[in-house]
Amino acid sequence: MNKANYPIEVVTNLDELMRFEYKVAAGSLLPNRTIYSILVGRHAAKMRGRGLDFEEVRLYVPGDDIRHIDWKVTARDNHTYSKVFNEEKERPTFTLIDQSSMMFFGSQQYVKSVTAAHVAALSAFFTIKRGDRFGGIVFDEEGYDYIQPRRSKASVQHFLQLVSERNQALSHRKEIKNGANLLNEMLRRMQTLVTHDYVVTVITDALRLDDESRRILRSIAYHNDVILVHVEDPMDSALPDGKLVLTNGRRQLLWNNNRKHWGEKYTNAYEARMNEIRDNFRRYGIPVSVISTATSVEEQITQRMGERLRL
Repeated sequence: MNKANYPIEVVTNLDELMRFEYKVAAGSLLPNRTIYSILVGRHAAKMRGRGLDFEEVRLYVPGDDIRHIDWKVTARDNHTYSKVFNEEKERPTFTLIDQSSMMFFGSQQYVKSVTAAHVAALSAFFTIKRGDRFGGIVFDEEGYDYIQPRRSKASVQHFLQLVSERNQALSHRKEIKNGANLLNEMLRRMQTLVTHDYVVTVITDALRLDDESRRILRSIAYHNDVILVHVEDPMDSALPDGKLVLTNGRRQLLWNNNRKHWGEKYTNAYEARMNEIRDNFRRYGIPVSVISTATSVEEQITQRMGERLRL
């Protein structure tokens, strides 16, 4: 089937990604006031050793100013905690977006690669609307493209064009390619490109992260705000009842949820893995935001912002 015949929920294009400019410009998705979310450009920055307003207390990480250790909380919990302050400042946003074969999956409305592209587009347009610079890396098994952060709609359009090209290439793949070390390779490359005071957003399937991934992201988070966006499909956490034939394009597996509690074990394993990911990254002040393929990114962001504003 020609890629042009795929619905936009399966294969995206530049026109579809550019429409997010109008949604952001209309102000229908995000509040005007400063708020910490996965899509902010100029936001409450976590600055070590300076600031205007107290923001929170979190676990101490190497590089924190020892003058901001909260000794009362540290004494109560037997762990070292730092006070975090914030100030409003211009910061470049750097986005790493995964368009590899592992992202070409979806069981309901969207495939993961398209949902990831939508998150990147929404983040890009909100960033430049706030007057900040946007850039990043889009990658798959065949290579990667890097766009230096700029405060320019033309630069964002170029970035989204590259995203759409790698997204469309996925429809030609006949099998899932082995990319076990690909994500870490891209994380290391990103590490050489960001310096300090960046907003770093990693958009991928977080189940692929390993100890090396955590080490790299922890290092980046010492001097930058790192946000991990996990793109999730409903079948990641629960498979439908009955017999299923699962394949990676080369091998097949017959699966039955009802056999020996396979379905229950599958769900429990996923929940345990996600809890482990959240707990590991929480130690380093890295939030994990889950975006589902089941509904539109716009709907999910609107709902979350509404919930936060009601708090």
